[in-house]
Amino acid sequence: MKKIICLHGYSMNSEWLQSWLDLIQQRLGSHYQLLYPQGPIECPTEEVLAMTARFNMMLPEGRIGKGKNWCWYRADEQKPPHYHQIDTALDYLADYFAQHGPIDGVIGWSQGAVMTAILSALKQHEAEPRFDFNWAMLCGGFLPGDSRYRPLFDQPLSLPTLHVTGVKESDFMKKQAAKMNAAFIDAEQLDTPCGHIMPIKYPDHIDKLANWIIKQA
Repeated sequence: MKKIICLHGYSMNSEWLQSWLDLIQQRLGSHYQLLYPQGPIECPTEEVLAMTARFNMMLPEGRIGKGKNWCWYRADEQKPPHYHQIDTALDYLADYFAQHGPIDGVIGWSQGAVMTAILSALKQHEAEPRFDFNWAMLCGGFLPGDSRYRPLFDQPLSLPTLHVTGVKESDFMKKQAAKMNAAFIDAEQLDTPCGHIMPIKYPDHIDKLANWIIKQA
């Protein structure tokens, strides 16, 4: 069985992302297992509410509250930003890889895609890599802004990747997605009819995602 680690976005949780990706699991069948680690850093409720107001997002009340909102790091307002507590997340994920490996691939959504990019870079640059996987799917993501990690992308990374971008994303996010794409040598692009969400209402695009994963075998 091939195992795939799936990393949720900022202020989400593992169950939330699983509700989006269960359709991919169904398409892949029993030969694949999608795994859902949860970010170890809790997001304060007031911070989540401020984010939804800033980006005019609509989140169900049941999605916000104590124990429901988690992340992989908390970025401050510096330029460039500093990713606080990211070492906690990386140590957690290293243990998760060791416990559940071997891992075939990683799917990252939004902040989870940033983490996936960082894992991809560490896989290539670490003398004793903690993260071993064969491919990555980066969805609605961007390259890390933290100056500690940007040098890892000075040269394109040699890992097969699929970059998933919604055509209704903001121009800013589209530009960030293009920069993410250029950071990988063997990058493929899939545009979806969505904004900043996985294409859960578009079965043909779910099929394309699943077929790309199968093709990596």
